[in-house]
Amino acid sequence: METPEFVSGIPTDKHASAQRRMIIKAEYIKLMEKLQNKYGKKAVFNEFLQTDVYIIMRESEKKASNSAAFNWQSTYAVKHLETIIKEAVPMEGKPIYTLPKPTGKQMEFKYVNMATLYYTFHSTEYEHLNFTIKLVMGIKSDGRHVQYSVNKIELI
Repeated sequence: METPEFVSGIPTDKHASAQRRMIIKAEYIKLMEKLQNKYGKKAVFNEFLQTDVYIIMRESEKKASNSAAFNWQSTYAVKHLETIIKEAVPMEGKPIYTLPKPTGKQMEFKYVNMATLYYTFHSTEYEHLNFTIKLVMGIKSDGRHVQYSVNKIELI
């Protein structure tokens, strides 16, 4: 089965990252407004970790617009970010917690720890909508979890 030219309004062409970047930014703004209006805070409760995961535009959207724009699946994940954050769980054999990378944005954002969970999209109707997303959260020194990145991964 071939992937269509657009999935949920997202261009699937590998050279369409500029268009996907605009979609990502718009989706973050829409989600943050929804969360603020619904819960009074820009956070989604992750059921596995039993903690709020905050969405901070200068951290969450900035990283996502750089990495999630490279493939349509990651952009699709941003459109479903609330569900992903809420329902993501560990993957067997993979550690949940790791130290931040010694250079780059993780240190710049002052994360003291990183948490990684996974969410798998399942569709019986459309084969191209079956894929796994890796959700990475940065953890601040006060324990606050911040959504850092969301990317499609290849399962081996």
